[in-house]
Order: sequence, then structure tokens, then C-alpha cells
Amino acid sequence: MSVRYEMRDDVAVLTLDRPDRFNAVTQELCDGLIDGLRRAGDEARAAVVTGAGKAFCSGADLSDLMGEYETGGPDLARVIHDRFNPMVEALLAAPVPTVAAVNGAAAGAGMGLALACDLRVMADSAFFLSAFIGLALIPDTGTTWLLPHHIGLSRAIELTFSNRRMPAEEAERLGLTVAVTPVGEVVDRAVEVASKLADGPTAAYAATRRLLVAAAASDVAAAVEAERVAQGELGTSPAHLEGMRAFLEKRTPDFRGV
Repeated sequence: MSVRYEMRDDVAVLTLDRPDRFNAVTQELCDGLIDGLRRAGDEARAAVVTGAGKAFCSGADLSDLMGEYETGGPDLARVIHDRFNPMVEALLAAPVPTVAAVNGAAAGAGMGLALACDLRVMADSAFFLSAFIGLALIPDTGTTWLLPHHIGLSRAIELTFSNRRMPAEEAERLGLTVAVTPVGEVVDRAVEVASKLADGPTAAYAATRRLLVAAAASDVAAAVEAERVAQGELGTSPAHLEGMRAFLEKRTPDFRGV
């Protein structure tokens, strides 16, 4: 299984369990997380999402799509439709409050996954990284909607355009995380935060989240649909193909003229 599920009193702990791939997202992992959230709704009063090993989540695992790059590029719109949109929608509609225990890198789709949780606790060595611009793609997994609503439009543009890391200290200053702890304590601290929420009215939490999201934007589904369309268009672009080649060849991409 790509997602481990365990109970700590009233808190379900869902661990993305592909440490050898830095918990990169596959269809199986998406399905496992959605199933875990559904199970938590039946068995728990709060849920923690974390990663096994050194990373929280390194983003999409495109290894199963590499063959398609030989024939013009994969259908990324389909990947987003099948994998990422359902995962984000499941988190935003979770029947219990969710806390991300960001134990390491949260990059690409991993950043969107953390942002889609209600709260975040970060290890002092953890960081957020949009990563998409380096591959000539746009942020997906709800990031185009979630990030500016968390930190503001100007900061979101700077972070995504620069493709730089946001360390835990900066994330705390901007309100993206409720606590920063040593890496060995991050899950326990997240469980502590979740346990306090578990003592509260879970149905009211879910309703409050739904109304806050609705108040922040007319339609979050429209944002992720727009991501799907844009990513589908960019997935076969010369710039993205160059970005992928450079990534695989461990060199700086040359986007000029493509």
C-alpha cells in the first residue's frame, strides 16, 4: 500500500509511504489517500497527513509517463483529472479536520497537498517548493487557488516565478504553518494539534471550511479545472519537453527559443 493508516486515539495518521521515491504521487497513492480520508471520517475525529522518510511529498511521479515523452509528451490533463483533482477535492471536503505534518520537502503537487490540509506543522528542515516553472508548467493540485489565498497574490507570484524554496521559518512568518519543530517531533506535534481539534465539533469544522472556501472564491472547482486545461496544453509544449530533458540530464534548462 502507498498510504499507511493508523489510529492514535481519535486521530487517524495517514502516511504517504513511498520513501524510496520521496513519496511521489502515483494513482495508487492518490486512491490510498482518498480511501484513508473516507475511513477517517468513519473512525476518527481528526486526521494527520505526513510522509515516510526524508520527504513529505516530492510531487508527481512521472516515471510511468516517460515513454510518452518519446512521442510528443503525456496527457497531463488526464493525469490531473485522474490523480490530483480528486485528492484536493477529498481534502477540501474531508468530514474531519486535517493537519499536514510536513516532515521534509513539499514540492510541486506535494506543496498543493499540504496547502489543501486545514493546518500545517513543519519540521525545521522542511520547505515548500512550487517547482512547476522549472519544467515550463503551471502550478496544479489546487495551488493556483490555495497559495494566493494563504499568502496573498504578490507573494504567490514571487514564490512560483522564482522557483525558490520557502523554508519553514518563512512559512511560519507568513502563517502557512502553526508550528515549527525538530523533524523527529513533527508528527507528534501534528497529532497534538489534531487531538485538540478532535475534541471539537467535527461537523461544524467541515461546514466552516466549506463556507470559508466559498467566501474566498466563487468556485474552487473552476480553479482546478482551469489548472487541468492549462496543464494539458503545456504538457506537450516544447518548453516543457526541454524542461524534462534538462531535468533527466541534470542540467539547467534552456527555454530560449522554445
